[in-house]
Amino acid sequence: MADAAGESIVSFERPPVVEVVAGATFDGLGSDAGPLLAAFWKEHLREQFPVLQQQPPYTPPDDQPASSPFGGVNLRLVSQIPPVRLWAQSSDGQELLQLQPGWFACNWRKVQPEAEYDRWLKRREAFSRYFSALADYLLEEGAGQPKIRQCEVTYVNHIQVSTHSDFAKVFTLAANPETPLEMEQANCQVQYVIGGPGQDAAGRLYAKIIPALAPDGATSLYVLELTARGEPQGEGGTEGALSFLDLGRAL
Repeated sequence: MADAAGESIVSFERPPVVEVVAGATFDGLGSDAGPLLAAFWKEHLREQFPVLQQQPPYTPPDDQPASSPFGGVNLRLVSQIPPVRLWAQSSDGQELLQLQPGWFACNWRKVQPEAEYDRWLKRREAFSRYFSALADYLLEEGAGQPKIRQCEVTYVNHIQVSTHSDFAKVFTLAANPETPLEMEQANCQVQYVIGGPGQDAAGRLYAKIIPALAPDGATSLYVLELTARGEPQGEGGTEGALSFLDLGRAL
């Protein structure tokens, strides 16, 4: 299988993916623009995404070097008017658009157990189509052209195991097998710089491994969450964001 740039990438017949998010942080829209986003949904999205919900606002972390708290947690001044985050969902709940002043994302979610991941190209196309539509709408309404500041792509995987002590059978992080230690479970966070030696960082890849139980309350699994976060590449804009999302997808 090849990515959008034509490069070969690993593809699984039955990937353990339960959610994929392609998102972007952007400037140029005030925190009081919730009604404008709701109007955009009504005029352009309601037919394909008929379910609209209001959710607590999301504060996208800024990509940070290793000396910062994991995941780029920042202290920020909060405006007097908290931004509204809208979830526009398809009728089956599998596709989701997140609309918030300063944040836009396209999600695919595995709602039904038999559902199959619809692959990266569809997420990429959805991001390009709907963010471009949003940008055009904001410009037409006199709200200005949104400027993408940072992009991120996240894959959430549920990896079923017999017991949480099977961590070493799935992941390479483990104690020396010759020592008298048996891992009971693990909770792991890792941060990688995207870019070769001597190059400026294109962004970072954040990996989290968390022990959990399936919805049945009995089946053990590990949640593997991978997030690539960084600035748009090239000259920026939607195409620059897509270039970074492709890069993050291929890692």
